[in-house]
Amino acid sequence: MPTLVAQAEPGIQDASHAKIDDRRKTAQPSKALSEPAAAAPALHASHAPDLRGYIYLGIMILVGSTTSPLAMLVVRQLPVGLVPLLRFGFAGLCLIPFIGGLNPLKELVRHDWRRLAVVAAFCVPINQWFFLNAARLGTNAHVGLFYAMVPLVVWVLAWRLGHERLDLSRLGGILVSISGVVVIGVGNLLGGESSSLEQTRAVMLSDLLLIGAVISWGAYVALSRPLVLRHGAMPVLAGTFLFGFFLQIPIALATATQWPSMLKLATPSAWISLIVLAGFFTPLNLALQNLSLRRLDASQVATFSNVAPVLTVVWGVWLFHEALSPALVVGGLLTLGGVIWTSRPAPASRRTTPRTSLAGEAPAACPID
Repeated sequence: MPTLVAQAEPGIQDASHAKIDDRRKTAQPSKALSEPAAAAPALHASHAPDLRGYIYLGIMILVGSTTSPLAMLVVRQLPVGLVPLLRFGFAGLCLIPFIGGLNPLKELVRHDWRRLAVVAAFCVPINQWFFLNAARLGTNAHVGLFYAMVPLVVWVLAWRLGHERLDLSRLGGILVSISGVVVIGVGNLLGGESSSLEQTRAVMLSDLLLIGAVISWGAYVALSRPLVLRHGAMPVLAGTFLFGFFLQIPIALATATQWPSMLKLATPSAWISLIVLAGFFTPLNLALQNLSLRRLDASQVATFSNVAPVLTVVWGVWLFHEALSPALVVGGLLTLGGVIWTSRPAPASRRTTPRTSLAGEAPAACPID
């Protein structure tokens, strides 16, 4: 993989031509949301705490912790092949006004279409197939437990691709955060009621699917950061959604024969949940993630997401009067401790310029504004 990443992409080489530079001047995306990459000293994003980046992450966690019930309702009543098509297609269209029209997307496709295609494939057709099928068969607790492994996948990929240095202290924080979610998950399993053999098999199959979901989502987060640094958070997100929409079409058509029976039984609440997911939660949550990726390392952003499963249980305790178990207290403290540890500024001795993974690519850790 390192040898492939080290090769210069044709679109990046072309970006140096004066003709394309002139074309770029005509595109005027929204400054507040797009934040196009600018030349800046190459410093590691984790060397100085970025308050705005952490604010983005905090809101992202709050939004992300409330989307699971909606997703469960949608996927258990609507076809798995249709849901990503509608969800990401509609979410991508909703973002176009916020990036100033189609010009930023044209520039993104012109210069980085290969990487965009890979990122979109991991985000939409690949991840959604694994995740939605797992969500249909399994439980929220298992989904949260497995997705706690995403930071480890992101950290390994970011290190191998040269986006981040080999920081074993950060690895320790990631593992502590994962252990906190594991404690909560084990506590839920031990405290739950016994399941039938059929339910046990469904959960086991769901767990296998979640492995693919975790790997594909970690790849999406790690690979999207260079695009976010070069082209801005919102244009990359809109491009990922719309490119992923087109990649999802063959899968949707292949499963179209299964749609009629499920659509007849779908309730209005399922359609309303899908509209809310596509029009609000999906673009907002992932926009905040991309904005965070411009200011923090990918492994930091992924580690913060481990707070979402903890909050999901907290909402249950607060709003639905569920029992506050010792596992929740211990696991929550471990998760928060791991997040705080991962977010520490790096020692001064490590504040050197990281290598870039693509020719002509802005350093993955350069401050943008």
